[in-house]
Amino acid sequence: MQLTLTSGDSPDSVPAGSPRVPAVCNGLQTIWVSTDLKTWCPRDPSLLARDCQINDRCYRRLDPEYFAWLRLRMHAAKDAMNAGRVAPEAFDELRRRFNAIQVRAIEAFGEQALLESVRTIDMEKYRPPMPGEFEKQKPIELSTAAPTAGALRLVRARCLVDEIRDQALALGWTIRSLYFSDEYERHPSLAGYGLVCFIGASDHIGHVCRESTEIICPPPAKIRSRFYNPDVGQPWIRKVRP
Repeated sequence: MQLTLTSGDSPDSVPAGSPRVPAVCNGLQTIWVSTDLKTWCPRDPSLLARDCQINDRCYRRLDPEYFAWLRLRMHAAKDAMNAGRVAPEAFDELRRRFNAIQVRAIEAFGEQALLESVRTIDMEKYRPPMPGEFEKQKPIELSTAAPTAGALRLVRARCLVDEIRDQALALGWTIRSLYFSDEYERHPSLAGYGLVCFIGASDHIGHVCRESTEIICPPPAKIRSRFYNPDVGQPWIRKVRP
């Protein structure tokens, strides 16, 4: 599999005063963590910036402030599970990943430093690492033509996906699996297109879990269908070894 690595701090990601963590803290090599709690340990961390993107997954060098953001996001994921919006098994997987990161963070930075970051972090101003193509501002194209019904549907679908984006990323979805449309207005015939292509003009998003996202048709039918996450295994697919 071909991997594309980009490295560089986005000026819009976090305040300039955010801590710079050295390559080794208390004898431990620095690790990079994504928003869905995947970890990455490069061979030579001294050569990399704070934010690194591998394909469409973005990692940030773990520091006390980023740990505080991840911990508070775990509280939000727990509330979502209690409200029935996140499957318990998906939350258990997130908790397993976070616990391992927490152990590493305590060993590297100390418990007091982490607690202080949790107490002082401004969640409204702190911005997590995001894939580069999502951060960039796209030029505004002026057009005198009236938008088509399909184009309006796609705009509405993107707004709906925006509302569940952070939750989905934390569960293992990628920006591509949520948003990639290539400007197709509805249901492209080829695989690889994102959730936004399959949300109807009056549909709503229901339950979100690691394996799939529920799409609910408007009343009175309220038919429920699922868009399956293409980047994770599905319980109804069994791999057979030769």
